[in-house]
Amino acid sequence: MMRYLCLLFLLCFGSLWSSVAQGPGLLIQQYSKASYDLEYYRKWNFDVFLQPHLSKPSNRESKGKLQLNLGGRVHYRMTKSFGLTSGVDFHRIKYQYAYESDNSVDHLNFLRLPLLLSICPVKRLRLSLGGSYQFFLSATGQPPPATEPLPYPSRSFINSIGVMASAHYRVYRKFSASLGFHFQKTSSNPIDRLSQNFKGFSIGVAYTLLNPNQPKK
Repeated sequence: MMRYLCLLFLLCFGSLWSSVAQGPGLLIQQYSKASYDLEYYRKWNFDVFLQPHLSKPSNRESKGKLQLNLGGRVHYRMTKSFGLTSGVDFHRIKYQYAYESDNSVDHLNFLRLPLLLSICPVKRLRLSLGGSYQFFLSATGQPPPATEPLPYPSRSFINSIGVMASAHYRVYRKFSASLGFHFQKTSSNPIDRLSQNFKGFSIGVAYTLLNPNQPKK
């Protein structure tokens, strides 16, 4: 899986490099847009977001608990309908084991760095697919027979790679809503109590810092 993600990253950066020389004048000629329309095709856009989500281990009996991610994204548009998205977000995972002998709760914190291919089939819709890297920050849990939450040792969880897919729809001016799926995985012992593999679904609300439809003064 790492090999395929590395290939994806190389393709993304290759496309980015080939499009750097394309300036605003060339965009105007290519799309024949008036100045107010060209704002939609701005090369760079930025947003911040809040993202409620449910995540849990993909290979353990457990139940995900609602958490809230927050972060920011940078969008680079190479053509009218194709671009790259990256950024950073604080990714929290909380879940409860569903075993008769263990119903404790684990709480994990990651710093997530995505690199996504984005397609914009229409003005209001953006579809994104790509990879992510999760830097492990900290974790707490209550493994039996503990009676209160305790911090896990630093090597209990490790950094991991993942896959992300999402759909974003601009609902009103600078605000957009999203629906997404994420999966992260790394090598781990299948009989170990702790899992390194997680999956989840999310919804989100984002606020665009540079309004793509606002005409220049």
